[in-house]
Amino acid sequence: MKRDLVTGRRKEIPLDDEETSIFMYVLTSIYTYLFVIVLAIVMAVNSMASSWEKDIMGALTVQIIPIEDENKHIDVEKTLEQQNKVLQFMENVTGVKSVRVLGPDDIEKLMTPWLGNKVDISELPIPALLDIGLKDDGSINYDEVTRGLKQITPNASIDNHRLWLNRLLKFASSLKHIALLVLLMVAGICALSIYYSTRTSLWINRESLEILHVVGALDKYIAKQYALNYAKIGFFAGVIGLFVAIPCIILIGKYGISTGSGLINGAELSLFAWVLIMITPLLSSAYSMITSYITVKKSLEKMI
Repeated sequence: MKRDLVTGRRKEIPLDDEETSIFMYVLTSIYTYLFVIVLAIVMAVNSMASSWEKDIMGALTVQIIPIEDENKHIDVEKTLEQQNKVLQFMENVTGVKSVRVLGPDDIEKLMTPWLGNKVDISELPIPALLDIGLKDDGSINYDEVTRGLKQITPNASIDNHRLWLNRLLKFASSLKHIALLVLLMVAGICALSIYYSTRTSLWINRESLEILHVVGALDKYIAKQYALNYAKIGFFAGVIGLFVAIPCIILIGKYGISTGSGLINGAELSLFAWVLIMITPLLSSAYSMITSYITVKKSLEKMI
């Protein structure tokens, strides 16, 4: 009678020698790999959405269209005068924490993705921009601020980013729901694989199971042996899937950062996310163990 190399328990049923066990090692490794990748996507999307909401909802932008003279040239002095008036007005608005005028370098960085590095923006009629930081509650009266700006100059307008932020958040929510659906599908297919693999093993070992019942073995005892075997498969296959998935996650993260998009840069995995990813083999082991135990118990009640 053999003993399990990991648990040291006696093995009345030669489960490790079956082709179904080898098959489950391969399948569980693949399932774990897919699960970890999709889980990382879900956690990254959550982080990205939180970053958007924190950075964008806590700020707004005021733009001032340059004033042109009779010859259609920009009147720098009048434009600067209006900018200063708007600056003073915004500093006194309730709920505003800070007001900063974006300099030429800041504006050039904003325009580079659209115009490229070779365009001289100094000759373009680019609006003056004020970056407004809001207090933690982020509550200001936008209608009152808009009316106040129009009294100063019709060339000033406010953008609170709420419209397109809501669209981004809806996109992130849709992406997260799709990813969660994929997670459920992976978990469900994995459960089906364990179910049919266990059923096949029970059929292969039906004679041994009958003998065990004759000598007094309970269904619970047999189910426990299967559960321990699948727990081992789930753990070691989970480790393989995890360590194949981690380099992929790192490469995807580096590629996203290399795009230079501030929106994508917000998609970072927190310490909690990495801990959850690293314990995936334990989750895989527990999931496989519970699924196989229930399958054996229910199957034996019908078979014998």
